[in-house]
Amino acid sequence: MKSITSIFCFLAMLVFAKAQTVSTLVPFNVGDDLHYGIDGYIYSSHYGEGFFRKIDPESGSVDTILAITDATIGAIEVDDSLKIFTSSYDNGWIGYFREGDTTITHLVEGFSGPAGITHGSDGILYVANNQNARIIRIQPNGQFDIFTLGNPLFWPTGITIDPDNNLYVASLFNGQIIKITPNRQMSVLGNLPAILDNNEDVAYLTWASGKLYICHFGRHTIYEMDAETGDFHILAGTGQPGNADGPALEATFERPTGIAASPTGDTLYVTDGVAPNQRLRRIVLQGPNAAVAPTPALNVLKLRANPVGDHLVAEITLNAFSSPIYSIVDVGGKIWTKQPLLDLPAGKHILELPLSQLPTGSYFLHLNSELGNWVEKFVKT
Repeated sequence: MKSITSIFCFLAMLVFAKAQTVSTLVPFNVGDDLHYGIDGYIYSSHYGEGFFRKIDPESGSVDTILAITDATIGAIEVDDSLKIFTSSYDNGWIGYFREGDTTITHLVEGFSGPAGITHGSDGILYVANNQNARIIRIQPNGQFDIFTLGNPLFWPTGITIDPDNNLYVASLFNGQIIKITPNRQMSVLGNLPAILDNNEDVAYLTWASGKLYICHFGRHTIYEMDAETGDFHILAGTGQPGNADGPALEATFERPTGIAASPTGDTLYVTDGVAPNQRLRRIVLQGPNAAVAPTPALNVLKLRANPVGDHLVAEITLNAFSSPIYSIVDVGGKIWTKQPLLDLPAGKHILELPLSQLPTGSYFLHLNSELGNWVEKFVKT
């Protein structure tokens, strides 16, 4: 057996990452989306309930600052003047209010599924309009236009922005993270694991210190992605639903949805749990209260036999929860099989892959996951 791509050859090496721990700040009734305001408070919107909350990130105290009858509220965004923006997903409007107001002023109306909202340093709003795959740009005076639309946008939901006004958009159903430059150039920055079964996969995301932090709703995990290269890994969560606190890779989340970063970028805040009783979780990335958690050692892929007949038996060792995708490609580049291996826990797994439909010849087995990428060559007889 000869390895074609020896990307990772040291199973036992431990690379120590930033210190990471998870704790529960508020145990229930928080909401869905989050924004960390310039005044030092966390603001949340509450889809299905019509509530807006203001949360002290130190004490965990929660105040309801507005309650309305429209129970289809989407995201929340707070600008530097503490104007609070939100949207009605089902009723198609985007509006704003300030703490102390009793109603929301509609800024624009008539959209199909306005979801995530973000704003640049110039005060311009960007809204992910997911039902018709477009990003709407709204000027401070309420004038708007379509900033980008179409491929590769697909059910864009979460949206965030960096100091250079690059947008990052999370696709709800296929796991793609799209980067949009100020001159409207779109590209796929990264592709998180997705089931592709019309169930929600990726929710909201936030930018902090050159990294993207992304809630994987369907995988019960938080991902960290490099905003330049698109490299990503699981930051927190085991992949199994739960509410256990502790070291980040041992803690559990349940359908994490909203996420916000502290201004210093050393702490994340995440909503998770079943509506309307979502919790507020805190992930400490750095500091004296954090416990060092090693980045998981990477996968090892081996073939049990080579050449093979109608079945290929491969052995994969995972040192963290993962949902790798395997594909079989011939030497001409044709993809014969591509399938996800869903929700595999850490440990050793034996894969028995049927090959009866393949002609005799040489092929490559590709394995792709958030833990790495591997290729092994085999011969079908």
